[in-house]
Amino acid sequence: MNTRLVAAGVLVVFLTPILMSCDSKDEGKAGKHEHHAPHQGTLVEFGEEFAHLELVLDPATGQLTGYLLDGEAEKPVRIEQREIQVNVQAKTGDFAAVLKAVGNALTGEKPGDTSQFEGHADGLKGLKVFDASIAKVTVKGKDFAGVPFNFPKGNEEK
Repeated sequence: MNTRLVAAGVLVVFLTPILMSCDSKDEGKAGKHEHHAPHQGTLVEFGEEFAHLELVLDPATGQLTGYLLDGEAEKPVRIEQREIQVNVQAKTGDFAAVLKAVGNALTGEKPGDTSQFEGHADGLKGLKVFDASIAKVTVKGKDFAGVPFNFPKGNEEK
C-alpha cells in the first residue's frame, strides 16, 4: 500500500473536525455562534443570522448611529432604504428615533445605497438601557418589521 496515500488519509481524518468547527471563542454556552459588534455597539439580528443592525448610542448627545451588517456582523450591507425608524419604549416615555441614510465618500456609499444611518432624538439623551423595536428594514429583498430588542443587550440569545 502506498505510504503517501495512507499518510494523506490520516491527515484528512485528523484535520477535518478541526477545520469544520467554529473557533472556540465564538461558541456560546449552548453552542450558539456569537457575533461581535465591530463598532462596540448593540447588535439587532434579522432572521436567523441573515443580517444585523449595529446601534451605537452617544447618550450625552442623543445621537444614534446604525450600521447594517451581514449575517456574521462583519461586513457592511448596503440597502436602498433612506431611513430606519427605531421605536423606543423608555421609562420616560415612548418615542421614535429616525435614522437617516448617510453617505461616505471613502466607500462610495450614498443615501439610497448605504449601510450607515444616523439620527438624533432628545429622548435618547441620558438613556443607557431601554427596550425598542425596528419598525421596518428591507435587506437583500427580505422585509423585517417590528423586530424587538433591548439596548444594550440586543436580541441575540447568549
